[in-house]
Amino acid sequence: MTRDEALKLIDALLARPTAIEDTRRAFTERFPDAPKEMIDTATFHVCVDGVDAALIWLASIEEFLQKPEGGLDYGATWHLLYHLYNWQQFDALLPLGKSGIGEHLKDIKMFLDEENSSAAKDTIDHLMKCLGGNLEAPGIG
Repeated sequence: MTRDEALKLIDALLARPTAIEDTRRAFTERFPDAPKEMIDTATFHVCVDGVDAALIWLASIEEFLQKPEGGLDYGATWHLLYHLYNWQQFDALLPLGKSGIGEHLKDIKMFLDEENSSAAKDTIDHLMKCLGGNLEAPGIG
């Protein structure tokens, strides 16, 4: 993608009055088995707060170029990384969907049948983290 193509797409995104709803719809279409809570969290990190975090980070680069003595804005950098990191997490988790949840539930049942309550609790905790979007994102690098 060229810079001009990227700028046109960015302009289109910023001019889209229903960007948040469209993002939620696109995620729901792409991941029809994903729970609503996961769709909502992914939408937040990508479009609700993520877009502004990316724009603020880009603006902070220009501020740095104008006033290098101030350094590159750590807060703007961290804010963008936070949303990118969480998006990577959801990109890995959204395909889990209902079938993945069903597999986790089967595991829990098996652990309970085996009277392995510790493993059942661990699986429940993991499933709750998946559904709430509280897992660590996949490693980068």
